[in-house]
Amino acid sequence: MKKISGAIAATAFALSTATAFAGTDNEMFIVHDLAKSPDAAAADIRDYVDANDDWLFLSQFGLKGGEVLALKVCYLPLGEHIFAAGMHVSAMMPCGHLAFYEEDGQARLSMLNLEFMTTLNPDPNLERAVEIGAPAFAAMLEEVLD
Repeated sequence: MKKISGAIAATAFALSTATAFAGTDNEMFIVHDLAKSPDAAAADIRDYVDANDDWLFLSQFGLKGGEVLALKVCYLPLGEHIFAAGMHVSAMMPCGHLAFYEEDGQARLSMLNLEFMTTLNPDPNLERAVEIGAPAFAAMLEEVLD
């Protein structure tokens, strides 16, 4: 039970530093208002990932005619826990899919809450992945965006 409590606390921290997703109360999305442009925020996250051995940059690309900048980064220590839950969950990988965009004049970042993994497939290994990953992603966002 201690591990689940840690995951919940980490998720609560991540959510407490984020704004609500416009138009829904879905806690599977973490949305941050940005004090910098989407391009600058994405560049700062890339710099953070490149400077830390536990992180891996996979891709950056535009969506919706350039209105959205998508970034995919992975937190490598989660891999062993995700794969321990079974190869069928490997599509989730230890990655964050981040979207940078402007909405109503406000620059924002949106990403999936890592708890989506345990929602899709309840497994103690994925609970450990959330417990480890949620604080890592929260620390990255806090350092880079706040």
